[in-house]
Amino acid sequence: MSDFFKKNVLFISRKSASRTFFLLGIIYLALLPVSARLNAAETPGAWKVVKREDIAKVWSGNPVGFDFVQHGDFLFIAFYDASDKKMVLGQKSLTSSEAAWSFKKLPTAIGWDSHNNIKLAFDSENVLHVSGNMHAVPLIYFRASKPLDIHSVEGIHRMISDDTTKEALLKGRENRCTYPHFLKNAAGELIFTYRDGGSGNGSQIWNIYDTKTKAWRRFLDVPMFDGEGECNAYYQGPKMGPDGWYHVAWVWRDTPDCATNHDLSYMRSKDLLHWEQSDGTPQILPVTRSNSEVIAPLKNGQGLLNPHVRIGFDAEKRLVITYTRYDENKNNQLMQARLEKDGWKYYQTTDWTHSWVFSGGGCIPTELSFGEVQAVDGRIQQYWNRKHEKSGMFILDPVSLKPLERAPAPPALPGECLKCENPQENQRLKRASLVDVNDSDRMFLFAWETLPVNRDRPHPVVPEPSTLRMFILER
Repeated sequence: MSDFFKKNVLFISRKSASRTFFLLGIIYLALLPVSARLNAAETPGAWKVVKREDIAKVWSGNPVGFDFVQHGDFLFIAFYDASDKKMVLGQKSLTSSEAAWSFKKLPTAIGWDSHNNIKLAFDSENVLHVSGNMHAVPLIYFRASKPLDIHSVEGIHRMISDDTTKEALLKGRENRCTYPHFLKNAAGELIFTYRDGGSGNGSQIWNIYDTKTKAWRRFLDVPMFDGEGECNAYYQGPKMGPDGWYHVAWVWRDTPDCATNHDLSYMRSKDLLHWEQSDGTPQILPVTRSNSEVIAPLKNGQGLLNPHVRIGFDAEKRLVITYTRYDENKNNQLMQARLEKDGWKYYQTTDWTHSWVFSGGGCIPTELSFGEVQAVDGRIQQYWNRKHEKSGMFILDPVSLKPLERAPAPPALPGECLKCENPQENQRLKRASLVDVNDSDRMFLFAWETLPVNRDRPHPVVPEPSTLRMFILER
């Protein structure tokens, strides 16, 4: 599975399960994006439901990201509870079909902010790390004291700071944290990164965990990105490519208004420590607006949106970065920047005549979503979805990156996995899937209903709780 397919999240209207609308907030999905679509392996008849479990009642007021991880012979989940909106951890053994879920509630509760995703990760000693429910607030971080045991998870709420006083957190750059993300380097060491600061004024901090000392230290001595008080970087990646490089692409944002995105930029690394630009020039850290490689010099208000950046590769394993911009009629178009032998080349894939002009702050509903360029069986393809139009798959010309044909969208999973069970009118189905790491012919699919994004403001009516359910599928 590609990074784009893992832990995918899909929203399906209750009125029309055949038409999918993807609600991408103005948020970072590393990796994650919390954007999504169906897995390419989900072909007709490929998967069948062998079991369904109703896990718990969950918060359904906004589409905040829950997390689902398989580690060894266990499933681990994290969600916000329906009764008091507290963060809850769940654990279930996979060694017995009769095993029950075990839960632990943590002392942090969500409001209406759809930025406040939850992230889970394990270090090399099988100890669980948890972070989430953060949007420009002091670090929220929990860690277990025993391997594979959610009940030993305790609040720590600092990594570098000496303590959790405001002064210490400010000094440790842990006082205004957003977008937590765990990843591992080639040595299997656990890395944690987050934004310090706010939209339009932030820096990206990277820490690394030492299992011997049970302590964090800076992975990068300086921030990866530094907005220097004037902007911040919204980035996608790091994504490991077929060329053995980690690739990162980002836009700069001047204010909380998403219309102030500009200057699509790029860098790459072999080890996540040393970075370079596309021509091999060393990239100085921290990356700033003045020293970064700009590959598409778009200005504010020209249609560049931070969740609308995708890192892909064509059939020749060339890097292709997809982004959006307005044409002269303010219509949104898919653009491709491909790194070729003599540098970046640019291609317009679409000729759409629909205009969606975005602006403002908070998590906004979007009228467009798309996947990365992929090479499948020697052909280049790219998934897309637009409001008021049925989603589909472009088969792209390998030279012009123009559509040769428009294929149907990836076929759906069994119908019962797509059913929106909550009776509320505006509910959407949100879904996340994991292919069993021990058996590629088995998949765990989680589904629940939620109201759509509302720019992080309360909906007029508090929704009824939704049921988080798990489908076990086999092929």
